[in-house]
Amino acid sequence: MKNILEEASTLAQAARIELPPILQALYRDGMTSYGKDRADWQANWERYLLEAPPALASSYDLEWLDAAAIAETINGWLHPQSQNGRSFFPFAQSGAGDVFCLTAHEGECVVVYIWHDSDAHTIEAFLFADFIYSRLVTAMTDMSHLLDDLSSADNGRLCLLADIRRLTTYLPAEDAMRLQAYLERPVIEVEVSYGRHTERVPCLIADEDYKLLMQGKRASERWPVNIVARWDVRSL
Repeated sequence: MKNILEEASTLAQAARIELPPILQALYRDGMTSYGKDRADWQANWERYLLEAPPALASSYDLEWLDAAAIAETINGWLHPQSQNGRSFFPFAQSGAGDVFCLTAHEGECVVVYIWHDSDAHTIEAFLFADFIYSRLVTAMTDMSHLLDDLSSADNGRLCLLADIRRLTTYLPAEDAMRLQAYLERPVIEVEVSYGRHTERVPCLIADEDYKLLMQGKRASERWPVNIVARWDVRSL
């Protein structure tokens, strides 16, 4: 049986997109898998999240795609014949079906976030390592989504710290050191504004620490390209 690295590499090659070394390593090491299989994940998901989570398990609304889902998303939506010649490699999705992809932009391979029902697409990172790093930093600023499954802020912290420890082995040394400096932080609560109302959310860092950790990193920015909607695309 082919592993996901082999299958993903074949799909990326067909799309003329080079997989970043960090993503290749995550595939190789099984870091994008949810247990050994569906039954294993359903039986042991809480232990995995607390001890050995899939990559970015602490990140809000991100689910890795397996090779079959990558192929389906390309063939059914994000293929050059329907996207004005542009190629994509979708590697993760949100619960609503929006996708995180690799694509070419100004001669570089960048991470973009493509909405399935909006034109508010964004460039999430200009390097895949920065994508991983920034998602971890953002998770440190608000862990409330982890309480949905893990029931307590303490368990959310354990998941986040396990995620950071596992992923820093793949990041550049400087980024790894910056994140590791916060591993002993206790859970705190800060007020976050959502439009006209505010909420208190559990987190490890407040705004000042977020700005410090993100120094030198380009934040998410608007990507004004036309993406043909999934329902207007004819599958390959």
